[in-house]
Amino acid sequence: MELFLLKLVGLFRPLASIEFAAAIFEVAGIGLFGLLGVAFLANSAMRKSLRVSAVDAVIVVFALWCLAIYVIYFEHAYIRDVAKLLIPMLGYIVVKNVVQNRSEYEALLRWMIIGFSIPTAMSAVLIIGGSGLDYVDYWTDALRYRGVYEGSHSLGHSMTLFLIVILLYDGFRRAFTAEDARKRTVLEMIVLGALAGTALYCLYKSQVRSAIVGLAVFTAIYFYFTNRKLFLIGAVGISVFAALTWEIWLPNLSPEYGMMQKGQFEMMDLGSGRPRFWMNDISLFASLPIDQKIAGAGLGSVGKEVSDGMLIGHSDWLTILTQTGLVGFALFSVLQVLLFMTILRMRGKERYAYLALFAAVNVMMMVSNSYAWRIQVSQLYYMLLAYIEVRQSQAMSSQGAVQVG
Repeated sequence: MELFLLKLVGLFRPLASIEFAAAIFEVAGIGLFGLLGVAFLANSAMRKSLRVSAVDAVIVVFALWCLAIYVIYFEHAYIRDVAKLLIPMLGYIVVKNVVQNRSEYEALLRWMIIGFSIPTAMSAVLIIGGSGLDYVDYWTDALRYRGVYEGSHSLGHSMTLFLIVILLYDGFRRAFTAEDARKRTVLEMIVLGALAGTALYCLYKSQVRSAIVGLAVFTAIYFYFTNRKLFLIGAVGISVFAALTWEIWLPNLSPEYGMMQKGQFEMMDLGSGRPRFWMNDISLFASLPIDQKIAGAGLGSVGKEVSDGMLIGHSDWLTILTQTGLVGFALFSVLQVLLFMTILRMRGKERYAYLALFAAVNVMMMVSNSYAWRIQVSQLYYMLLAYIEVRQSQAMSSQGAVQVG
């Protein structure tokens, strides 16, 4: 029952990103997650079995801290932002206890792929037909598309995560024994290839550079450790292709290039003005009273008046600091360290896929507002990441079985 509900969450979460159906699938997704949580707690109580780790403990403490500062600074906080931040993290605890083995996890990936494929295909059709436009970049005149998503950034980050899910799923299929590997039909590989190509097209048309960087980080780390030959061929091929076609893609992907052409570029304009945005938020945080330095300016305060200005964001790590304070930032940092250490304790080549996933997401969180409050990808990210403890638990169980024998 719990696993079936989890698969439905994996299916509905990507569908909840479709703009004109977002409300329906959002309610369905939240309802399913709530039902999953209740079923999980009830069954855990009856079985008297619950796998708890240091990662879980930090997630719970971070959640309690966020709820406490929400209550204390109620006038500066928004419950929707609290939910967006905490539901994905708490989902990590649920998923790692529900999924028992690699086969169940692979089935979950399959449901995610089905869920992603629908808005991806719909977005591609709209973009090819000239619809689904988000806006035209002022500096480069590049068209930034959103497809069926609520904005180009939602499209871009969703496509990057979809491509990562496809690579993870394909990696699991390839890791089976020779007899099982024959079950990977030509049709399956064609379908996955077509979906990957469609997602890449949508990612490029979104013009979301942080999502493109995230995909580059993931693929570089993943193939460097798992297929060094393919990594070198790909790196050389992409470099040559980029050098030959820069006049096509650089003007579209770089507002800075357009500003330089118009003679209006400054160093603070790098990354669409991110250094200016970050300095603004750091200055505002520094001007807060000591209690708000400890507890933050309030969950959901980005875009609102704080002190003598307005928090802009554009870095999840910085926003964690400004909204949850020094304590929240410290807890979030400890969580990332524990996740990293758990990944390193994994055995075999699987750990490199999750090392790549972890690194890519943290790079995107550092340079953009990409995952912490973007629940359409963060919930799926923590569901994917939960496998690092599922796999570790399996390894410990098998070791125990050998010792007992």
